[in-house]
Amino acid sequence: MGDKNNNVFERIEKKYLLSEEKFNLLFQKIEPYMSIDKFGLHTICNIYYDTETFDLIRNSIEKPSYKEKFRLRSYGVPGEDSMVFLEIKKKYDRTVFKRRISLSLNEAEDYLERNIKPKKDSQILREIDYFIKLYNPRKKYL
Repeated sequence: MGDKNNNVFERIEKKYLLSEEKFNLLFQKIEPYMSIDKFGLHTICNIYYDTETFDLIRNSIEKPSYKEKFRLRSYGVPGEDSMVFLEIKKKYDRTVFKRRISLSLNEAEDYLERNIKPKKDSQILREIDYFIKLYNPRKKYL
């Protein structure tokens, strides 16, 4: 499920550990039914934000029924004017909810590092504002 602009996502995650041999067999079976989208040809870069004491990742490691993360994501290595996504990712039981906004890297850095709000306003931006006020997250890991 998602909105028409691909800014809201809901999905069930199931992850499996596969040997290389099993991965190759699986890939051969599903390849005829797959196609690469515009993001599939890029390196995905993430910068995760957390509290000073790493509360978000500590909570996540405990495997609670509810957890959340905040990240800046790009498809490809971004330049100053590249489009990036600010994302809040929440997981309740096995269902993942992701909400994101797109900004230029400059706008995202102004917002996250210098508290300069983007010109465009949205419900998701207000949710990100609330998250930032609640956790005061800082860059923690790439």
